[in-house]
Amino acid sequence: LIGVNKKLDSLVRDITFTQSIDLVTISSNEHNDSRNKSILDRFCFDIIPRIQQNIESLILDPLSIDRVLCIGNYSKLYKVALVNVQFEIASRIFNNESSFVHNFKHQILDLTVTINEDRAGEHMSLSNFLSPTSYSSNIVHLNVRVYNFNDCLCLLDGDLSQLHTFIVQVDTIYNTSMIINNMKTVSTLKHFSLTSYRRTREYDNKILPLLRQMLQLEKLTLSLRVCSRTSLIDGTHLLNDILSEMSHLHTFIFNIITQSTMINEELLPTPDDVSRPLIQRGYNVGCYTDFCQMEMCQCHIYSLPLLWNVWTR
Repeated sequence: LIGVNKKLDSLVRDITFTQSIDLVTISSNEHNDSRNKSILDRFCFDIIPRIQQNIESLILDPLSIDRVLCIGNYSKLYKVALVNVQFEIASRIFNNESSFVHNFKHQILDLTVTINEDRAGEHMSLSNFLSPTSYSSNIVHLNVRVYNFNDCLCLLDGDLSQLHTFIVQVDTIYNTSMIINNMKTVSTLKHFSLTSYRRTREYDNKILPLLRQMLQLEKLTLSLRVCSRTSLIDGTHLLNDILSEMSHLHTFIFNIITQSTMINEELLPTPDDVSRPLIQRGYNVGCYTDFCQMEMCQCHIYSLPLLWNVWTR
């Protein structure tokens, strides 16, 4: 609408419409790539210079990242979401020598990075290219998908001293040599969300020790598949081994599947046994238990309403 007439120009440049810019919608149509690039070029060269002083939030994808970040002077920008980016692009953006780090390191407070799922199997670690000096210690909200648990721990053990919300999806959680005790950022977190859809054997060795340091946590979200455990993760375990340490917690959202060895099917607890301790504390809980082949049992305990579309029985 900019350039049509003065009245529309004034309306479109109003701060109400220009505080948050989502350019993913412009480039989402893969079948008309040349048209998308033409629209994006016009937006970058004709429109951004007129509204850049109003922009506080940018949502970008691989097609728009380079154009938008290089073209504007965003003095009010504090929130950036990079959607569906490849590791190579993320590596370049967060390199110490990049213009993004140089221009915005000290003003970005809210950062979301979504790595392209098609490349997740390449086993490229965030820690391979991300150094503590390439991101701002001022970040308070971080939402990111990483390949392994080491990446998660590196971010928590870095210089993110102001971080209060950390939302992370981890592709694989396996044994790590990193020391989990006394991590710099963990003790001051207010909101932590950990999601991993692949099975892990490291719940007791890695995840629990990390959670037990989060003494100031107010909101906790867990979606995990745990295997090779001697006992099922039930309401009693969640209350005694996690929630009892978090006196400030007011929201607990969970979706946890446990697979365990059990010789006698008669020893399998009922769903009521598993969920009762949490229900008695006021939580809305769903649960099922199964005795599978090869003397394996499975328990799925989850908060209601169930917020995840991806879960396997």
